Amino acid sequence: MTSKQRLDSYISGGEVDRRPNLTIVGSVVTQYTGITVEKYCRDATAMAQSAIEAARDLGLDYVQIASDLARETEGYGSILNFYDDKLPNVKKYALDDISDVSSLKPLKAKDIRRVYELVEATAYAIEHEKDVYPMTLAVGPATVAGNIRGIEDLLVDCLDDEDASAELLNIATETTVDFIRELAAVGAKYVYVADPVASLLSPANYESLVLPCHKRIFGEMERLGIGSRLHMCGNTTKLLPLTTESGAKIIDVDHAVDFAAAVRDFGSKAILNGNIDPVADVYSCDSAHTEKAILDVAASVQGMRAMFMPGCELPTLTPLTNVRAINTALKKIGG
Repeated sequence: MTSKQRLDSYISGGEVDRRPNLTIVGSVVTQYTGITVEKYCRDATAMAQSAIEAARDLGLDYVQIASDLARETEGYGSILNFYDDKLPNVKKYALDDISDVSSLKPLKAKDIRRVYELVEATAYAIEHEKDVYPMTLAVGPATVAGNIRGIEDLLVDCLDDEDASAELLNIATETTVDFIRELAAVGAKYVYVADPVASLLSPANYESLVLPCHKRIFGEMERLGIGSRLHMCGNTTKLLPLTTESGAKIIDVDHAVDFAAAVRDFGSKAILNGNIDPVADVYSCDSAHTEKAILDVAASVQGMRAMFMPGCELPTLTPLTNVRAINTALKKIGG
């Protein structure tokens, strides 16, 4: 069974030889080509080449077309620091006061160089890897807004000025929707939305401000025939009743969540994907520990429909033998 067949079949409810492996390997892929993390973030072709090699070696069921979470925000004027050995961070935020949000207008993907490079990298992966789909990262609106305004300030804004915060989130959403349309135009079949800042919101703020944006994004993917995935970090237990209404077909669940309870309560609304600890169970252990951790989380759901992986992105220098152990475990679990 090819990777494409496996992913398509599992999402549509068909039979598979094993559960799809959607581990978020992140900058681990730089180990395959020896590029720096900065090059991984700024050279989309080099990133795609690294990701293709990683997918083949690690048994991934997607080519990860992604790097950092600040591509979109660069277009809106935030200034970044880049590093050889870690992901970039924001040096200066574009928006000093939420009341100035009216000065911003939605940008197209083609207006932001590093965003459109992901479209080109997706096309490159489609051309150079025939058995594995690329799955491209679209940064979610709360995280884009947080990188424009500053995360702590945005969280306060969501309480103090809900209208202006909603305007900023809607601006970010329009850029994401345009990006998804560009990906569809080059043949993308799967996209994942990473929105870790949304994980920090209260259920009430998430429901009123971010959920409508997520529904718009995933609704557009549905219209375009693109398979959808939502990634949010940390303990999202209280948000799961809402995120499972977003329209995402796959929802990643981090290790702080009781995975068995989440699958029992919400597994009929979306395919939940998780949830071993990326550090304790993959980075800072041996491969036998990683394999057992995946087997244990699979056993906890007692055959219910779900997928298994680390709950969040792996550190750059995670041992490859440990990452391979995830696939070894998935083969033992089977379909």
